[in-house]
Amino acid sequence: MYSQIKSFQNKGFSIRKTAKYLGVSRDTIKKYYDMSLDEYRDLAATIRKQSSLDKYETMILDWIKDYPDMASAQIYDWLLEHYEVDVSERTVSRYVKNLRLDHDLPKQVSKRDYEATEELPMGHQIQLDFGVHNMPLPHRKGHKKVYFAAFILAHSRYKYGYFIDRPFTTSDLIAAMGLAFSYFGGIPKEIVVDQDSIITVQENYGEIIYTYEFEKYKQQNNLEMRVCRKSDPESKGLIENMVKFVKKNFLANRDFMEPDILNDCFCAWLKRTGNAKVHGTTKKVPAQVFEFEREHLRPILIPQNDFCMNSIIRSVRKDNTIIYKSNRYSLPLGTFHKEPDVVLKEVDDKLQIWQTNGNHMIYEHGLSMEKGKLIKASDHSRNREYALDQFEEKAITLIGDEYRCFLRKVRKSKPRYFRDQLSLLEEILLLHTIEEVQDAINYCQILDLYSFNEVKNACKFLAVLQQKPSFGATSKMKVDPISNPGIMNITIQKRNISEYSMVGGDDHE
Repeated sequence: MYSQIKSFQNKGFSIRKTAKYLGVSRDTIKKYYDMSLDEYRDLAATIRKQSSLDKYETMILDWIKDYPDMASAQIYDWLLEHYEVDVSERTVSRYVKNLRLDHDLPKQVSKRDYEATEELPMGHQIQLDFGVHNMPLPHRKGHKKVYFAAFILAHSRYKYGYFIDRPFTTSDLIAAMGLAFSYFGGIPKEIVVDQDSIITVQENYGEIIYTYEFEKYKQQNNLEMRVCRKSDPESKGLIENMVKFVKKNFLANRDFMEPDILNDCFCAWLKRTGNAKVHGTTKKVPAQVFEFEREHLRPILIPQNDFCMNSIIRSVRKDNTIIYKSNRYSLPLGTFHKEPDVVLKEVDDKLQIWQTNGNHMIYEHGLSMEKGKLIKASDHSRNREYALDQFEEKAITLIGDEYRCFLRKVRKSKPRYFRDQLSLLEEILLLHTIEEVQDAINYCQILDLYSFNEVKNACKFLAVLQQKPSFGATSKMKVDPISNPGIMNITIQKRNISEYSMVGGDDHE
């Protein structure tokens, strides 16, 4: 702090301006303005707490002097390597920072020299990059991020962008590039991109390996790519400036909205501002220059089905629906696994749902003006009746065709649980023979019981009944001998038959 203050003082800055730049009070600045170096060292010695790193101060200073660009993280690593210090990396960082200030040893950073580049010819290059912005939800109920792909033609500075509400995937990028080429009306000679994971897998000394999907798209459209080096965003400064422009001029202070609405608003912004204002460098209006550059773009090899900029990308939900303008629209069963992303387009009050490559329209719904509705086509439902019919036929083959009527009545009495009932039948057949199950079903039919729970109980009941001896059986019952012989000597009282006659009446016989 002392060195910074003295530096401002030597440059003639006032106390007020120095305090403003450093963010401290004017009283503090004035105190250090009037303090000599010796007075500051005496003050620092009395104020500063004894640090466990003080005994390494001479060694650290030697390292800093020998290697002026040495980072505090490397100093921390060397201390661990040579002295096994027991301090945190943050403590070392603060200590090294103070040493540099006290001894006026600023860290040397290699500076990059820039030079103006010649303007590229028309139709030669387009630059592509991604941006993300945290937009406030309406009524300030939190925030939500939006992600966008930005495109700019290097000569005219003509711009395009596409927004979604999730991080971009390779499919999203391919769809967005198709929309951008349709918006520009052609493809430039080369496309400048970063080494992004959805575009490239790795770089091997200049040999770029692209992701499978992007390589396929690149070959289909005969795209010539120029991939920037890692950590070198300044090699595509046009698109970097555009991303900042979009964030500060279009997205700033704007509440979150659904991607389809946001894309509509962005297209309107491009027409009135993004491509309509005079560019600060070229001093020309991008939209006007683009009218001439358009003629130098290469025709699109694969038709994009006339997708306009209002087309949007949507992820297919696991219930095979997509959300559009607060409504859910159904897709054929299995779309979620085959087409994780689709492209939507409004045509004459219809919502068309296309594959992301634009080769095939998956389905077309009537556009609903309501909110919160499920628009579902009848042929997008699973044919549960057909599946149950197959399950029922399998059960008939197990127990016999003569019991088809019984199964029909079970299905009628328990339509929601018929599949469970048939599963229970399979369990019963594992525990009992087919003859036992048929007997149990016959028994249930007699009692008008149409449930395989009752069949299961009937199987148990009939099994017990078969084990119980019947009356009149020739086999003699086994009689256990009396265990207490004294019982045999008990005298039982006997009554005369006339006593019973008196109780029953004179006419009783």
